[in-house]
Formats: sequence, structure tokens, C-alpha cells
Amino acid sequence: MARSVAPPDGSGRWMQVRASTASAEIVAQIRQRLFDGELKPGDFLGTEGSLSAQFGVSRITLRDALRILEANGIVEVKVGKAGGVRVAHPNPERFADALAVQLMLAGISRTEIFDAQMGAEVRAAQLATEQATAADFAALDAQLARARAHVDDAEGFVRESLAFHQQLVLASHNRALIAQFQALRHLSWNVIVRTSTPALSRKVLARHERLLAAVKRRDAVGAAELVTAHFTQIIERYRRDEAGPSAPAPL
Repeated sequence: MARSVAPPDGSGRWMQVRASTASAEIVAQIRQRLFDGELKPGDFLGTEGSLSAQFGVSRITLRDALRILEANGIVEVKVGKAGGVRVAHPNPERFADALAVQLMLAGISRTEIFDAQMGAEVRAAQLATEQATAADFAALDAQLARARAHVDDAEGFVRESLAFHQQLVLASHNRALIAQFQALRHLSWNVIVRTSTPALSRKVLARHERLLAAVKRRDAVGAAELVTAHFTQIIERYRRDEAGPSAPAPL
């Protein structure tokens, strides 16, 4: 039966683990403490020596667990005299890349990706009408100007257009939506570039101008409707593109 051992610094108790599943149990305990709100970024968990003693495992087993925890962005390990194990600080970009990879490996369809992106951006646009600051509006204006300057360059316009969407999500000041958007944009880039034309870019630019105007006048309903219409047309265009040249011309 596992027993609890108090660390010398009195920082908490870890349950000793069975050797056959030791590293997995260590990972599970630390993850659970994090989800329970008992740990926060920067918290010092201990040295390699003190942690191996608390968990009742060898340093080799502990290192296996720490490698898993580091790979998942949960802890940071420093060596040397002032080293030790600490709870990692957040890195949304790392999460976004990992989520994008997992979604791709899972075979998520492009339509599913656009549906998810639409859901995130609809809510982000609504929040932006409430939370956006003068600095956010200035950043959105500047990004829209950059997109306008690339309206005859399909790839450049898509790049600046996606940056406008990102700036809109940033204006929501919702970190979960921001991280979700960053993951999904990795997966939507190629599809949007493939179906882009200068004529279409001008239509998209006009939509973005109307969307920014709705956000500025704090019109949550209007902003949500514009985002929904925008993504609905993207999905329709993608489906026509997938259907081939016999399909009706895209919008």
C-alpha cells in the first residue's frame, strides 16, 4: 500500500509509488495537483534528490517522469547548484502547435476546422465589442491597412487577413480563445491560400471593414453575424473547390 512521506521543507506530501508504474504515477500526481489548483507557475517542487525520496523511487525513475512532464510543458528542470524542479510558466504558442499537430494526426476535416474556428471567432468578436481598448482598435486599424496594401497579392493578403483575425481574437482578452485560434490558423492557412483570388480578397476586405466597424460601435450581435457569414462563405468556397471544376463558381 502506498504511504505518504513528508518532504524536509514541509511543502506538501507525495504518495510513494509502485515500481512497475512509478513514472506514470508521478506524472499523474503532479498533473492532478496542477488541475486541483494546488500548484501554480513557478512553484518549486524540490530537487531531484528530494523528489526521488518523497516518491520512493530511484533518480532514474524520477528522471523518466520529469522528461514526460517537461515534454508536456508542466515542469521546468534546471541543473546545477541553484537547480531543481519548478512548475512551468505558460506558453500558449507551444500549446497551439501541439494541438494543431494532434488535430492533423486525428484526421480532423477542414470543414470541422472551419466550424471550430467560426465558433471561437464568433465568441471572440462578441467579447471584443465589450473588452477592446483604444490600443486594440489602433492595432486592428493598422492590421486592416496592411491587408489592404496586399489586396492584389493572394498569399500576402491571406497572411495579413489571418493576422487581422488574430488581432480581433486578441481584442477579446480571452486567453483560451486566443490559444485555440492560434492552433486552428495553422490548419486553415493552406486551404484559404489555395482558394484566394484578388477579386475575392476585395470582398473579404470589405467584410473585415464592416466587422471592425461593428466592433467599434460595440455591436455584439452585428459582429457575430458578420463572422458567421464570413466563415459560412469560406466553407462553401472550400466545398466547391473540393468538388472540382464542374462545380459552380465560388463566391
